[in-house]
Amino acid sequence: MIILKADYKKYSVDELEKLRLDEKEFYKNFDNSILLQTCNRVEMIFFDDDLDKIKEKIKNFDKFDILIGDEAILHLFRLASGLESMIVGEYQILGQLKDSYLKAKKLGKIKSKEFEKIILKAIHVGQRVRLETDIGRGSVSIASAAIELIERFIGLEGKNILLIGAGEMATLVIKALKEKNIKAIIVANRTYEKAEKLAKDLGGMAIKFDKLKEALRYADIVITATSAPHPILNKERVKDIGETIIIDIANPRDTTDDIKELKHIKLFTIDDLKIVAEENLKKRKDEIPKVERIIEEEFKILKNKLRELKIEENIKEFCKTLEEIRKREVEKAINIYKNSNKSFEEILEDFSTSFCKKIISEVKNIYRCK
Repeated sequence: MIILKADYKKYSVDELEKLRLDEKEFYKNFDNSILLQTCNRVEMIFFDDDLDKIKEKIKNFDKFDILIGDEAILHLFRLASGLESMIVGEYQILGQLKDSYLKAKKLGKIKSKEFEKIILKAIHVGQRVRLETDIGRGSVSIASAAIELIERFIGLEGKNILLIGAGEMATLVIKALKEKNIKAIIVANRTYEKAEKLAKDLGGMAIKFDKLKEALRYADIVITATSAPHPILNKERVKDIGETIIIDIANPRDTTDDIKELKHIKLFTIDDLKIVAEENLKKRKDEIPKVERIIEEEFKILKNKLRELKIEENIKEFCKTLEEIRKREVEKAINIYKNSNKSFEEILEDFSTSFCKKIISEVKNIYRCK
């Protein structure tokens, strides 16, 4: 087994983009292969040991790290477990690996039973790790930490949320909200078209900035994530909006400290969220030894299964060869019986002797190959 990999540890997102492969072309060139491409990695997984043949057909081959044999399998287990991810323990990579495997299988590119067993075992390891450890617990990005903080305080179910901003951080907030049962979301941004596009993802509504005052009164939770160079919310602007949680994840900040003087407003800034994210990341890192023990245990199980599979395949191949020898020797014996004066007993004796010699010869060949 061979893996060629390039990831965020070595390359920027822009550099990785240049290393991406055309999926159709990749699968046209290779059988027993899986192509895994995300924003943080490009990985080619081959059940093959001919590196020269792979090298001939891969553009930018020298840019990729090469993992072979057990090293490749262990990397696959670590990958599925989230240990190779930028955010340790994140769950998304497991789904991406599963999707890549299913796509290759649909295209008829998983032809080896051994290869399939390795990939399915990696997926199983990823699932087991997340069931038996806390490696994926707790938000570690600022956007997801904001959602976690809200859930700790008042929950999200049935709440009206106002998101101010429509840039990268606001997009991450929308992604974190997708699986939550919120009542309504309003997106406000100076560029209305951007707000409209973002709101569409959650079936929400977009408003223009001049309607911000009314939206602030309507919202239970306000998340602000603009790229404005100066604060957009201050004490004066929010003093009469009612009981509200405001979470400011902008850098520089969108809020002023005097908002904290208002008893009906609970203000959290990016500094509060960093503490949540760092605490969660530390907890995840403390789980790594448990994950590594599971990987080691499952790796031993896989190696035993692969040995058993290899023995089964060898026996199957050996039986096929014996059947071919048997047929040839039977045909030879019948011809002798029809065209010679030998007795049936003599022919049977010659047949059994020849058959046994050929079996012994075949067994010797097998051992020589080993």
